[in-house]
Amino acid sequence: MPQPKFFIIERDGPVVIWKYKNPPKNLWTTEAAMEFNQLVEEMNADSSLRAGVFTSALPDVFIQHFDVSLLVTMGEASKNNPGAFPSAPLRPAYRPGPKVIIAAINARLAGGGMEFAQGCDFRFMSRTAYAAQPEVVVGILAGGGGTQRMPRLIGIDKALDIQLTGRPIYADEAERIGLITRACDPPKLMPEAIAFAKIIAAQPPLAVEYIRKAIYEGMSMPLVDGLALESKLFRELVKSDDALRLMKEYVAGGQDFERLILQRGA
Repeated sequence: MPQPKFFIIERDGPVVIWKYKNPPKNLWTTEAAMEFNQLVEEMNADSSLRAGVFTSALPDVFIQHFDVSLLVTMGEASKNNPGAFPSAPLRPAYRPGPKVIIAAINARLAGGGMEFAQGCDFRFMSRTAYAAQPEVVVGILAGGGGTQRMPRLIGIDKALDIQLTGRPIYADEAERIGLITRACDPPKLMPEAIAFAKIIAAQPPLAVEYIRKAIYEGMSMPLVDGLALESKLFRELVKSDDALRLMKEYVAGGQDFERLILQRGA
């Protein structure tokens, strides 16, 4: 891939860090989304990388929202030609991949930026930041997954509250209601997000991939089908080289559960 237009890329061991840069407002665009999806594909293809952290290169905004001028153009074009509007201009395309992505929200975000963060596996948020899903105030709804992901994260009533009022949600409230994973003091945001990514990066990669697959795919299925998927993936994992080696080491060590979780867990 040529030098990215919208991202500064850094690396910390097995963790890749993408810093989004589209000044002055860090508006999200279809071009930026396509570039990011390509970066995620490159991470997935690199066996030395185990997790990704997405943050902003700008100090005062994470992703303000999707570029509304593009939505106006899309809306006008689709009035006479419904096929002119892309089916999902905002929706992240990386969830089916094998590796975890963490949003490190260092500043305010709204609209498509909030939807993008909801599409990540985890969300760490600075206490100086706030989030909003305010599409209602311009007469539209969250079209990049926000009406579907948010109620799955926090429940219908809280999602309706946030999306029908458009009010800002600060980090401590967001953590309390389950919209984000962790609220962080500003200087600790990136260190905590990267440390968390490294904990996951240290786990057996096939197990990480299959756990994500079982949870994400199983959540869209009836329980009986989800349980069948879980059983299928379990049978595949239990005969994998990593699992057999690690289980044998565990048995040889006396099946000391406490020592295991202290060594390999968070």
